[in-house]
Amino acid sequence: MKKRGFFKLYSMLCLLSVFGYSYWATSWTASQLPALSNWKSHLIFTPRTVVASKDIYEIDMFLYALKVVPLMASVCLLSLLMMIGIGIYYVKKQLSYVGEKKITSS
Repeated sequence: MKKRGFFKLYSMLCLLSVFGYSYWATSWTASQLPALSNWKSHLIFTPRTVVASKDIYEIDMFLYALKVVPLMASVCLLSLLMMIGIGIYYVKKQLSYVGEKKITSS
């Protein structure tokens, strides 16, 4: 296996594992919001007319987790953005390589 191919695979696997753990920790913290007695005071995007705590929007749960555990939620968001950015970079690089290659049919 080429050294570059191993580095690409290793970096994506590391980012995937960091994202997986941080997403799990963030979503666990966010799931605690409906159990709070004053859950309506933490709502930003969910309408105030909601009566059941099961109807809280996911973005409000994520913002609650960002407020409670900012480091883990930030790591989750940054690792997701890095995976998307690296994926786009690799695809762009492969497409430019294919575009430069002159293929002639015989």
